[in-house]
Amino acid sequence: MTGNTGSGSGIAADAADAADVRLERARWRSRRGLLELELLLQPFVDGGFARLSDAGKSDYERLLEHDDMDVHEWLLARAEAPAAFRPIVAEIRQFLKID
Repeated sequence: MTGNTGSGSGIAADAADAADVRLERARWRSRRGLLELELLLQPFVDGGFARLSDAGKSDYERLLEHDDMDVHEWLLARAEAPAAFRPIVAEIRQFLKID
């Protein structure tokens, strides 16, 4: 008998591919019209995004749906982020050592 033995290695490869696609999508979406914001987000997505939980990654993706100026103000603590985004904003600020 030949063929796939059902070892599950294909599932692991699919999960790794999905993680790579998600990272690349986040990397692309972190390119912003506001350069100052992009300069904050790019280092985080390159060095911190992969370490986030699935929920954290979803929060980051939802954060990117907001206006650049709002996100920039939240990251620099010039305005308070909505409660749903406070954990991911804190995570990014901690990664970037902003305080």
